[in-house]
Amino acid sequence: MNTHFTHFGELYRHLEHQPPKDDFLHHRIDGGYKAISKEEFLLTVRYLALAFHKKGWKGKQIAIAVSPSPYWLMLDYALMLSGAVSVPLFTNISSKNFHYQVLDASLDTVFIENQAQEKIIHNVGNNVETVYLNEHSGYHYFDEFVAEGKKIDEEEASVFGSLIYQIHPESVVTIVYTSGTSGLPKGVELTHRNLISQIHGTHKNYHFDREKDIAFSFLPLAHIFERMVMHFYLSRELSIYFADDVKNVGVLLKEINPTVMTVVPRLLEKVFFKMKLKAMDGNFIKQTLVRLAFYRAITKDPMTKLSWIDKVLDTLVYKKLRLALGTRMGMLISGGAALSDVLYRFYLNIGVPLYQGYGLTESSPVICSNTPQYNKVGTCGKAFPGVEVKISVEGELLARGLNIMKGYHNNKRATDEVIDKDGWLHTGDLASIGEERYISITGRKGERFKTSTGEFVSSVFIEQALVSNGWFEFALIVGNNKPYVVALLFVEHEFLGRFAEEMQSTPLKALESEKFRLMTETYIKKLNLSLNHWEKIRKYKVISDALSIENGHLTPSMKLAKKHVIEQYSNEIDEMYKGHV
Repeated sequence: MNTHFTHFGELYRHLEHQPPKDDFLHHRIDGGYKAISKEEFLLTVRYLALAFHKKGWKGKQIAIAVSPSPYWLMLDYALMLSGAVSVPLFTNISSKNFHYQVLDASLDTVFIENQAQEKIIHNVGNNVETVYLNEHSGYHYFDEFVAEGKKIDEEEASVFGSLIYQIHPESVVTIVYTSGTSGLPKGVELTHRNLISQIHGTHKNYHFDREKDIAFSFLPLAHIFERMVMHFYLSRELSIYFADDVKNVGVLLKEINPTVMTVVPRLLEKVFFKMKLKAMDGNFIKQTLVRLAFYRAITKDPMTKLSWIDKVLDTLVYKKLRLALGTRMGMLISGGAALSDVLYRFYLNIGVPLYQGYGLTESSPVICSNTPQYNKVGTCGKAFPGVEVKISVEGELLARGLNIMKGYHNNKRATDEVIDKDGWLHTGDLASIGEERYISITGRKGERFKTSTGEFVSSVFIEQALVSNGWFEFALIVGNNKPYVVALLFVEHEFLGRFAEEMQSTPLKALESEKFRLMTETYIKKLNLSLNHWEKIRKYKVISDALSIENGHLTPSMKLAKKHVIEQYSNEIDEMYKGHV
């Protein structure tokens, strides 16, 4: 791979000079997959870039609010080559945040896929052009741009070369909005150099075969993690398959049999519990064997030598569990949130190569990662190639390198608060760096609070433990300036449905049953044994409400919008502190 890429125009030229590839990108349509060759991809990007340039979009913010597909990538790449600023938006974003981002980014045009999105955009109240991805009567759409660009190219082929020549590595190429877990999202300005540096770093850490490796993608491309990885896949010319619906991931994994996939911990949790539920379906002997296998997988140090017991369990249990991920899975890369040590050990011990990383939108995104060369449970790996790290006197992880954002859009004050005069990005996460330079995240500064007794509590790992049993989909720890810690527990509805069937009851009655109360209390008492006395959960409230992005409870990346949730459930929280100051 050419190590001298400094912008996406140079990467485009590199791809042009590589051998043809027919099975490059794959789009799910009518129950099957349509293949798009590398030549078709490159030509479409070329034509789109020319049309966008003629449209006068250079330097303007243009948004992509369509579902992940090869066409998403073509739009993104073409915007970057045309000199426009690509602004990816989640398709499931709340109306409030959608309005805010359209206005904050001063968007001229938004690529959309349905009339509901168009209605939301028009309600913003400013003059924003909408362009449909697919043909829509009376509106401009994707194929029209392609046809227009092709005509320009036929008449004056030198224009495209001129576009690439004008690209500067330090130019802002995209504005990516943060998830907004604690307030309004911030627009992160990233340059060509920021993203290209991550492609180079990924190449040094992970090695793939152009002919043999198959990537499967189901995460939103509006999330910087999946988007950066996708640019890396393109640079290595892997075959890429897109899911048509996240609900179909399990079926598609077996159909496609990918070799690499990026995931978020929530998916790994769901797969874990489905594996366990399915494996326990059998007679007493089988259930006993499965319990032994799962206990062994979640407790054994993955770095220790395999014993005869492990080999037997692999043949009888683990081999079958791995089939949930297809028959060729060679690498799972987890990011976007903290991964519990229990899940990390489990997947490694059943023979699934899993690597956890860590980063922020502001760092394009990777700061550190585990790799096939070095992988340690309980850590996020070592500093990514080209990234410097250190720990501040307050225990905060700081990062510096070519991957650090240019700044927040329209928000110099916020930029100056997180990037100091020496170029260090203050991540907001508490961390430690071990002897072998492995980095462990120990908490979030903003999520570490002090009780009224003066003791500090880091909530993230307690919340992680509360959802590790599969009963609860989300947990929120509260206790800032309060006498003790309490928890809001949001029930996992698939679990609740099964539990209600076992109880031969309705979901609501099952949730209010003595059995569920005892199960929950026993679990929390067990968890409290591992916590300091000031961290122990004294009271809790189980909530059956279904959290959603539209009502503001969740961010588009499916994280709890904690500030909003605390406001929405203030009555429930106050009730747990009744009688205390």
